Amino acid sequence: MFIIVPVGMNYQTERRPVVTLTLMGVNIFVYLVCLIFEITQGQEATLWIYEHLWLVPALSSWHTYITDMFVHAGFFHLLGNMVFLFLFGCCVEDIIGRWKFLAIYLLGGLVANFVYIIASPEHFSSETPMGGASGAISTCMGAYLLLRAGVDIDFKYFAFFFFRLFAGEFSLPAWVAITFWFLKDLFFMGLSFYLDKGGGGGVAFGAHVGGFLAGLGAAGVLKLVPQKQPPPERGPMRVHLPMAARPELHTEAPTLFLYDAEVQSGPFNQFQIQQMLAEGSVSLEALYWSEGMTEWRSIAELAGGVPGV
Repeated sequence: MFIIVPVGMNYQTERRPVVTLTLMGVNIFVYLVCLIFEITQGQEATLWIYEHLWLVPALSSWHTYITDMFVHAGFFHLLGNMVFLFLFGCCVEDIIGRWKFLAIYLLGGLVANFVYIIASPEHFSSETPMGGASGAISTCMGAYLLLRAGVDIDFKYFAFFFFRLFAGEFSLPAWVAITFWFLKDLFFMGLSFYLDKGGGGGVAFGAHVGGFLAGLGAAGVLKLVPQKQPPPERGPMRVHLPMAARPELHTEAPTLFLYDAEVQSGPFNQFQIQQMLAEGSVSLEALYWSEGMTEWRSIAELAGGVPGV
Protein backbone atom coordinates (compact mmCIF):
# COMPACT_ATOMS: atom_id res chain seq x y z
CA MET A 1 0.00 0.00 0.00
CA PHE A 2 1.34 3.43 -0.97
CA ILE A 3 -0.25 6.80 -0.06
CA ILE A 4 0.86 10.32 -1.02
CA VAL A 5 -0.73 13.33 0.70
CA PRO A 6 -0.08 17.06 0.05
CA VAL A 7 0.79 18.78 3.32
CA GLY A 8 2.05 22.25 2.45
CA MET A 9 1.89 24.91 -0.24
CA ASN A 10 4.95 27.09 0.57
CA TYR A 11 2.63 30.07 0.90
CA GLN A 12 1.81 32.51 3.69
CA THR A 13 -1.71 33.94 3.50
CA GLU A 14 -2.40 37.60 4.16
CA ARG A 15 -6.17 37.21 4.56
CA ARG A 16 -7.95 34.91 6.94
CA PRO A 17 -9.47 32.13 4.76
CA VAL A 18 -13.03 32.84 5.89
CA VAL A 19 -14.74 31.44 2.79
CA THR A 20 -12.62 28.29 2.67
CA LEU A 21 -13.19 27.52 6.34
CA THR A 22 -16.93 28.24 5.97
CA LEU A 23 -17.19 25.85 3.02
CA MET A 24 -15.37 23.21 5.03
CA GLY A 25 -17.75 23.79 7.93
CA VAL A 26 -20.81 23.41 5.70
CA ASN A 27 -19.46 20.16 4.23
CA ILE A 28 -18.75 18.72 7.68
CA PHE A 29 -22.12 19.88 9.05
CA VAL A 30 -24.06 18.32 6.16
CA TYR A 31 -22.12 15.07 6.53
CA LEU A 32 -22.84 14.85 10.27
CA VAL A 33 -26.54 15.66 9.85
CA CYS A 34 -26.90 13.04 7.12
CA LEU A 35 -25.01 10.51 9.23
CA ILE A 36 -27.29 11.10 12.23
CA PHE A 37 -30.42 10.70 10.11
CA GLU A 38 -29.11 7.52 8.49
CA ILE A 39 -28.27 6.03 11.90
CA THR A 40 -31.59 6.96 13.47
CA GLN A 41 -33.94 6.52 10.49
CA GLY A 42 -32.21 3.74 8.56
CA GLN A 43 -32.73 3.00 4.88
CA GLU A 44 -35.54 5.51 4.42
CA ALA A 45 -33.26 8.40 5.37
CA THR A 46 -30.52 7.13 3.05
CA LEU A 47 -32.92 7.00 0.09
CA TRP A 48 -34.30 10.46 0.88
CA ILE A 49 -30.79 11.93 0.98
CA TYR A 50 -29.89 10.37 -2.36
CA GLU A 51 -33.11 11.61 -3.95
CA HIS A 52 -33.01 15.18 -2.57
CA LEU A 53 -29.34 16.08 -2.03
CA TRP A 54 -27.28 14.00 -4.46
CA LEU A 55 -27.31 14.73 -8.20
CA VAL A 56 -29.08 12.00 -10.18
CA PRO A 57 -29.50 13.45 -13.71
CA ALA A 58 -32.59 11.39 -14.55
CA LEU A 59 -34.42 12.19 -11.32
CA SER A 60 -32.99 15.23 -9.58
CA SER A 61 -34.35 18.75 -9.17
CA TRP A 62 -32.37 21.86 -10.05
CA HIS A 63 -31.24 22.47 -6.46
CA THR A 64 -29.27 19.20 -6.40
CA TYR A 65 -26.75 20.77 -8.79
CA ILE A 66 -25.69 22.81 -5.74
CA THR A 67 -26.42 20.47 -2.83
CA ASP A 68 -24.42 17.62 -4.36
CA MET A 69 -21.25 19.70 -3.73
CA PHE A 70 -21.77 19.29 0.02
CA VAL A 71 -22.60 15.58 0.44
CA HIS A 72 -20.13 12.74 0.83
CA ALA A 73 -20.28 8.97 0.72
CA GLY A 74 -18.26 8.37 3.87
CA PHE A 75 -15.74 9.75 6.35
CA PHE A 76 -12.63 9.17 4.23
CA HIS A 77 -14.34 10.69 1.19
CA LEU A 78 -15.02 13.79 3.28
CA LEU A 79 -11.56 13.83 4.88
CA GLY A 80 -9.67 13.63 1.59
CA ASN A 81 -11.73 16.41 0.04
CA MET A 82 -11.34 18.68 3.08
CA VAL A 83 -7.55 18.30 3.04
CA PHE A 84 -7.40 19.42 -0.60
CA LEU A 85 -9.96 22.18 -0.06
CA PHE A 86 -8.00 23.62 2.85
CA LEU A 87 -4.63 23.56 1.10
CA PHE A 88 -5.69 24.88 -2.30
CA GLY A 89 -8.71 26.93 -1.22
CA CYS A 90 -6.83 29.03 1.35
CA CYS A 91 -4.19 30.02 -1.21
CA VAL A 92 -6.58 30.83 -4.06
CA GLU A 93 -8.94 32.76 -1.77
CA ASP A 94 -6.03 34.85 -0.48
CA ILE A 95 -4.74 35.64 -3.97
CA ILE A 96 -8.00 36.56 -5.75
CA GLY A 97 -10.23 37.66 -2.85
CA ARG A 98 -13.10 36.10 -0.97
CA TRP A 99 -16.11 36.87 -3.17
CA LYS A 100 -14.35 36.01 -6.40
CA PHE A 101 -13.16 32.77 -4.85
CA LEU A 102 -16.67 31.84 -3.70
CA ALA A 103 -18.10 32.60 -7.15
CA ILE A 104 -15.40 30.57 -8.92
CA TYR A 105 -15.81 27.68 -6.46
CA LEU A 106 -19.57 27.40 -6.98
CA LEU A 107 -19.50 28.01 -10.74
CA GLY A 108 -16.67 25.50 -11.09
CA GLY A 109 -18.75 22.97 -9.18
CA LEU A 110 -21.63 23.54 -11.61
CA VAL A 111 -19.33 23.08 -14.60
CA ALA A 112 -18.01 19.88 -13.01
CA ASN A 113 -21.57 18.58 -12.69
CA PHE A 114 -22.38 19.23 -16.33
CA VAL A 115 -19.13 17.65 -17.52
CA TYR A 116 -20.02 14.68 -15.30
CA ILE A 117 -23.31 14.37 -17.17
CA ILE A 118 -21.58 14.70 -20.55
CA ALA A 119 -19.04 12.05 -19.50
CA SER A 120 -21.82 9.67 -18.53
CA PRO A 121 -22.88 7.46 -21.47
CA GLU A 122 -26.57 7.99 -20.61
CA HIS A 123 -26.16 11.74 -20.06
CA PHE A 124 -29.34 13.27 -18.59
CA SER A 125 -30.95 9.82 -18.50
CA SER A 126 -28.31 8.50 -16.12
CA GLU A 127 -29.46 7.24 -12.74
CA THR A 128 -25.94 7.16 -11.29
CA PRO A 129 -25.74 9.58 -8.32
CA MET A 130 -23.06 12.22 -8.07
CA GLY A 131 -21.93 13.77 -4.79
CA GLY A 132 -18.89 15.32 -3.21
CA ALA A 133 -16.86 18.53 -3.21
CA SER A 134 -14.12 17.21 -5.49
CA GLY A 135 -15.44 18.89 -8.65
CA ALA A 136 -15.42 22.33 -7.02
CA ILE A 137 -12.07 21.60 -5.34
CA SER A 138 -10.66 20.71 -8.76
CA THR A 139 -11.60 24.26 -9.74
CA CYS A 140 -9.34 25.51 -6.94
CA MET A 141 -6.54 23.32 -8.25
CA GLY A 142 -6.92 24.60 -11.81
CA ALA A 143 -6.83 28.20 -10.60
CA TYR A 144 -3.85 27.49 -8.35
CA LEU A 145 -1.91 26.01 -11.25
CA LEU A 146 -2.18 29.21 -13.26
CA LEU A 147 -1.60 31.51 -10.29
CA ARG A 148 1.41 29.74 -8.73
CA ALA A 149 2.71 27.23 -11.27
CA GLY A 150 6.38 27.45 -10.31
CA VAL A 151 6.04 27.19 -6.53
CA ASP A 152 6.66 23.88 -4.77
CA ILE A 153 4.00 21.73 -3.12
CA ASP A 154 5.16 19.63 -0.17
CA PHE A 155 4.07 15.99 0.11
CA LYS A 156 4.30 13.21 2.65
CA TYR A 157 4.31 9.57 1.59
CA PHE A 158 3.46 6.43 3.50
CA ALA A 159 4.27 2.95 2.24
CA PHE A 160 3.50 -0.38 3.86
CA PHE A 161 5.51 -3.34 2.55
CA PHE A 162 6.08 -6.67 4.22
CA PHE A 163 4.65 -5.49 7.54
CA ARG A 164 6.93 -2.43 7.62
CA LEU A 165 5.88 1.20 7.43
CA PHE A 166 8.00 3.65 5.45
CA ALA A 167 7.38 7.38 5.51
CA GLY A 168 9.08 10.47 4.14
CA GLU A 169 8.67 13.88 2.53
CA PHE A 170 9.36 15.40 -0.87
CA SER A 171 8.45 18.50 -2.89
CA LEU A 172 7.39 19.02 -6.49
CA PRO A 173 6.70 22.17 -8.51
CA ALA A 174 2.96 22.86 -8.65
CA TRP A 175 2.87 22.56 -12.44
CA VAL A 176 4.36 19.04 -12.28
CA ALA A 177 2.12 17.71 -9.50
CA ILE A 178 -1.14 19.26 -10.68
CA THR A 179 -0.57 18.54 -14.37
CA PHE A 180 0.11 14.89 -13.53
CA TRP A 181 -3.08 14.77 -11.45
CA PHE A 182 -5.13 16.31 -14.29
CA LEU A 183 -3.72 14.03 -17.00
CA LYS A 184 -4.37 11.00 -14.78
CA ASP A 185 -8.01 11.98 -14.37
CA LEU A 186 -8.35 12.77 -18.08
CA PHE A 187 -6.94 9.35 -18.97
CA PHE A 188 -9.23 7.47 -16.58
CA MET A 189 -12.24 9.49 -17.69
CA GLY A 190 -11.70 8.34 -21.26
CA LEU A 191 -10.83 4.80 -20.25
CA SER A 192 -13.87 4.41 -18.02
CA PHE A 193 -16.18 5.81 -20.68
CA TYR A 194 -14.76 3.39 -23.26
CA LEU A 195 -14.92 0.31 -21.03
CA ASP A 196 -18.29 1.00 -19.42
CA LYS A 197 -20.60 2.30 -22.10
CA GLY A 198 -23.76 1.43 -20.24
CA GLY A 199 -23.00 2.21 -16.63
CA GLY A 200 -21.98 5.83 -16.44
CA GLY A 201 -18.26 5.17 -16.48
CA GLY A 202 -15.93 8.11 -16.07
CA VAL A 203 -18.37 10.04 -13.93
CA ALA A 204 -16.12 11.16 -11.06
CA PHE A 205 -13.12 11.67 -13.32
CA GLY A 206 -15.22 13.75 -15.68
CA ALA A 207 -16.27 16.02 -12.82
CA HIS A 208 -12.63 16.48 -11.82
CA VAL A 209 -11.64 17.35 -15.38
CA GLY A 210 -14.53 19.78 -15.81
CA GLY A 211 -13.89 21.56 -12.53
CA PHE A 212 -10.16 21.81 -13.24
CA LEU A 213 -10.71 23.39 -16.67
CA ALA A 214 -13.23 25.82 -15.17
CA GLY A 215 -10.68 26.95 -12.57
CA LEU A 216 -7.95 27.26 -15.17
CA GLY A 217 -10.19 29.40 -17.35
CA ALA A 218 -11.39 31.59 -14.49
CA ALA A 219 -7.84 32.26 -13.30
CA GLY A 220 -6.83 33.09 -16.87
CA VAL A 221 -9.59 35.68 -17.12
CA LEU A 222 -8.59 37.21 -13.78
CA LYS A 223 -4.97 37.47 -14.90
CA LEU A 224 -5.94 39.17 -18.16
CA VAL A 225 -8.33 41.69 -16.60
CA PRO A 226 -6.57 44.38 -14.51
CA GLN A 227 -7.54 43.92 -10.87
CA LYS A 228 -7.49 46.54 -8.14
CA GLN A 229 -6.43 44.61 -5.08
CA PRO A 230 -7.86 45.69 -1.70
CA PRO A 231 -5.36 46.07 1.13
CA PRO A 232 -4.85 42.66 2.76
CA GLU A 233 -6.30 42.01 6.17
CA ARG A 234 -3.72 41.33 8.81
CA GLY A 235 -3.63 38.90 11.65
CA PRO A 236 -1.63 39.75 14.78
CA MET A 237 0.53 42.86 14.25
CA ARG A 238 4.17 42.42 13.54
CA VAL A 239 6.27 44.83 15.57
CA HIS A 240 9.28 46.40 13.83
CA LEU A 241 11.71 49.13 14.62
CA PRO A 242 10.89 52.42 12.87
CA MET A 243 12.71 52.81 9.59
CA ALA A 244 14.57 55.88 10.86
CA ALA A 245 16.11 53.71 13.57
CA ARG A 246 17.36 51.25 10.96
CA PRO A 247 19.43 53.33 8.49
CA GLU A 248 21.21 50.21 7.28
CA LEU A 249 18.10 49.34 5.22
CA HIS A 250 18.64 52.45 3.08
CA THR A 251 22.22 51.64 2.19
CA GLU A 252 22.39 47.85 2.11
CA ALA A 253 23.68 46.32 -1.11
CA PRO A 254 21.01 45.40 -3.68
CA THR A 255 20.98 41.60 -3.92
CA LEU A 256 17.31 40.73 -4.41
CA PHE A 257 15.70 39.97 -7.77
CA LEU A 258 11.92 40.12 -8.31
CA TYR A 259 9.63 38.16 -10.62
CA ASP A 260 6.22 39.83 -10.98
CA ALA A 261 3.62 39.50 -13.75
CA GLU A 262 6.04 37.33 -15.75
CA VAL A 263 8.73 40.05 -15.68
CA GLN A 264 12.06 39.75 -13.85
CA SER A 265 13.71 42.86 -12.42
CA GLY A 266 16.44 43.87 -9.98
CA PRO A 267 18.61 43.73 -8.07
CA PHE A 268 17.03 45.69 -5.19
CA ASN A 269 17.62 45.99 -1.47
CA GLN A 270 14.94 45.55 1.18
CA PHE A 271 14.28 49.28 1.50
CA GLN A 272 13.62 49.62 -2.24
CA ILE A 273 11.26 46.64 -2.17
CA GLN A 274 9.41 48.14 0.80
CA GLN A 275 8.98 51.38 -1.13
CA MET A 276 7.67 49.54 -4.20
CA LEU A 277 5.18 47.57 -2.09
CA ALA A 278 3.96 50.77 -0.44
CA GLU A 279 3.52 52.43 -3.85
CA GLY A 280 1.76 49.38 -5.29
CA SER A 281 4.27 49.01 -8.13
CA VAL A 282 4.89 45.40 -7.09
CA SER A 283 2.27 42.95 -5.77
CA LEU A 284 2.41 40.50 -2.88
CA GLU A 285 2.03 37.76 -5.48
CA ALA A 286 5.56 38.49 -6.72
CA LEU A 287 8.48 36.12 -6.12
CA TYR A 288 12.00 37.02 -5.01
CA TRP A 289 15.41 35.37 -5.33
CA SER A 290 18.93 36.10 -4.14
CA GLU A 291 22.24 34.38 -4.72
CA GLY A 292 22.50 31.25 -2.61
CA MET A 293 18.76 30.49 -2.68
CA THR A 294 17.70 27.24 -4.34
CA GLU A 295 14.32 28.53 -5.53
CA TRP A 296 12.15 31.62 -5.95
CA ARG A 297 10.06 32.40 -2.86
CA SER A 298 6.98 34.51 -2.19
CA ILE A 299 7.67 38.17 -1.54
CA ALA A 300 5.04 37.95 1.21
CA GLU A 301 7.63 36.08 3.29
CA LEU A 302 10.22 38.77 2.63
CA ALA A 303 7.69 41.51 3.30
CA GLY A 304 7.17 40.12 6.79
CA GLY A 305 10.69 41.24 7.66
CA VAL A 306 10.46 44.70 6.11
CA PRO A 307 9.16 47.60 8.27
CA GLY A 308 5.80 48.99 7.33
CA VAL A 309 4.80 46.08 5.10
